[in-house]
Amino acid sequence: MSKNFTITMGRECGAGATHIAQTLSKDLGINYYDKDIFRMVSDKSGVLEEFFRVHNERSGNNLLYRLVRDMKPADQKPSLGKDIVSPENLFRFQSELIRELAENESCIIIGRCADYVLRDYEHIVRIFVCGDAESKIHRMMQTYSLEHDAAIDRIRETDKQRHKYYNYYTGGTWDSARNYDLCLNTGDMTIQDAADLIKCYLRQKGYIE
Repeated sequence: MSKNFTITMGRECGAGATHIAQTLSKDLGINYYDKDIFRMVSDKSGVLEEFFRVHNERSGNNLLYRLVRDMKPADQKPSLGKDIVSPENLFRFQSELIRELAENESCIIIGRCADYVLRDYEHIVRIFVCGDAESKIHRMMQTYSLEHDAAIDRIRETDKQRHKYYNYYTGGTWDSARNYDLCLNTGDMTIQDAADLIKCYLRQKGYIE
């Protein structure tokens, strides 16, 4: 590898992003971070891990925060005051850790508005993984042993929450192609196919040989 880089991976529920990240991690010899970020940021902040899990990819409900978001962006330093476990402050703790990871190693970061958090950083590859409805339903049924209708409900609710979360903290649209460098529809490809396409893109950009 010629230089450190960070892959951020937004994803629709059931599109296979976690499996793609696992494959890339193995193929490239770099770490990938998903829900283990909760433990890491808990260790760093002293805030119980459960607080981060409860608010995982769920928007806050603070109207004032939404109104002043551009004046006081979510990437300011976390507060250690009485609002330490507010959803907005938990997001700041998480964002601080994401920036530290990007600054110190090549890695893959799944979700958590990482494309937005690292928007001013160099050597960031922003990827969005999507898929057709039937392929996502089938993958969810296989992965989580869900019935067909339960898989549909899980996908619908998860993607709804991810859309609200992204909009709340970034002011942008979660599944807008313009937010990303590369969008992959995994409906007609294997996990390895998707990982290979991403590696091809990384090779073209000079991140890997």
